[in-house]
Amino acid sequence: MFGKEVHSRIYFITLACLAASLPLSVYTTSLFQLVLLGNWLLEGRYVEKWLMFRSRRSIWMIVSIYLLFLIGLLYTSDYSYAFHDLRIKLPMLGLVILMGTTPPVSQSQLKWILLALAAGVVIGSLASISALFGIIDVDFKDMREISLFVSHIRFSLLINVAIFSLIYMVFKREYSPRSWEPPVYTGIMIWLVIFLFILQSITGIFIFLFVSFLIFWIYLHRVWSVVLRWTLAVIMLAALVMGMSLLTKSLGRFYNVKHFDPETIEQTTTGGRPYTHDFSSPFLENGNYIWLYLCEPEMKQEWNRVSEIDYMGTDAQGNDIRFTLIRYLTSLGLRKDSVGVGVLSSEDIDCIEQGKANYLYGRKWSFYAKVYEIIWQVDVYRKGGNPSGHSVTQRILYFEAASAIFKEHLWFGVGTGDVVSHYEEYYESMGSPLTMPWRLRAHNQFLTFLLTFGIIGFVWIMISFLYPIFLEGKNRDYLIWMFILIVLLSWLNEDTLETHTGVSFFAFFYALFLLATVPRKD
Repeated sequence: MFGKEVHSRIYFITLACLAASLPLSVYTTSLFQLVLLGNWLLEGRYVEKWLMFRSRRSIWMIVSIYLLFLIGLLYTSDYSYAFHDLRIKLPMLGLVILMGTTPPVSQSQLKWILLALAAGVVIGSLASISALFGIIDVDFKDMREISLFVSHIRFSLLINVAIFSLIYMVFKREYSPRSWEPPVYTGIMIWLVIFLFILQSITGIFIFLFVSFLIFWIYLHRVWSVVLRWTLAVIMLAALVMGMSLLTKSLGRFYNVKHFDPETIEQTTTGGRPYTHDFSSPFLENGNYIWLYLCEPEMKQEWNRVSEIDYMGTDAQGNDIRFTLIRYLTSLGLRKDSVGVGVLSSEDIDCIEQGKANYLYGRKWSFYAKVYEIIWQVDVYRKGGNPSGHSVTQRILYFEAASAIFKEHLWFGVGTGDVVSHYEEYYESMGSPLTMPWRLRAHNQFLTFLLTFGIIGFVWIMISFLYPIFLEGKNRDYLIWMFILIVLLSWLNEDTLETHTGVSFFAFFYALFLLATVPRKD
């Protein structure tokens, strides 16, 4: 319509805008995908595009994944969810075809697309920091909620792609020809690493550490200086040892338990009321037993004096506030009586009202608090506690549910729309301890594929996902393998392809690195 050069420029600008939108807005992410479609249609040249589509087997293989979801309609019963799922997955079909039948972007254009992503991620991180410091008025109960525009897990994946793309650009001279570029890109990269830890996304942090170590060992031999090579190796090994030491120290700190003798433990408060001591309960907070030194009448009286939330009410998380108070006092090593409640500061009371059951959770910058929370969840689960609301341990029950469903639908799965209904049936039939809001799916994309399509469909999806890398001659391409590694690791802990942002993230960068750029040997 406007000429090949104009449409090519619109295509490049839209790709850059889409990259920048992914961490910032679901709506503009959809909008720029529609702009890509409109530009593709108005450009014409359909015969040329058809020939390109027909000749690129990789496009056919990737599109076949979407066709598999259509085939899954033949043996599903919940068509409402099935069509919802097909709509969510549309970017896997649309972006692959649009970008796979358009001439590839140049090296310079790819650089600007990656910089647009970095800019979007930096803007998102600065907005999060503004919320953290109260510059933007946002009510958040957890550090992960400072991700204002997209899920903290999706945001952490985008941060990782930006970090490892910037690393690539720093070391590839053609991507940073000017002397000021490497230090600027390095500075942005360092900030994003720092922010990733501030965000406290365990999935994102794990992916960053794993990919960093893997890339480091793969490319270490390219460092020309032997001294520098060994220095870097020692630094990385030291970082690994420090990480293991932190975990060991955290475990030791958690299980440094203060014990009491049932025969000699005090039986009354300073006010003369009797304590309740449950020595049969093994649950801990910071090495203190939760159900020792408990006097609820005194707690109730003192709490109702210092807080506007009634002792029998609920905190901001929807939990009984008296249990939050009991755990919080225990975490401080205080007795659960009027004296213990009386020494709480206004900040402590705010934390309890917000649903923070341990004083550590009120420390915004404490990474140990996140490590402690994971250890605490595992400890509670091991001791028979209810895992509802515990992001780590409830995944164990999700996996058990997925395994049971998979065994009954081994080869072809349950179909495109029936995964959720089969989970619900399993939870009901097994009398799951998970409460209704937490009776969710596997949070594992591999398991979701297995449940939906069985072994046959799962194998085909993985082949269709990985084999095109070799068909396109990208088997030695840093960017595509970096992205694949990030995606596969995210699939272990998340249903990455079950949300609009997740599918758009996957489809865009997969199509960009695989189909929309020329092969490189890195």
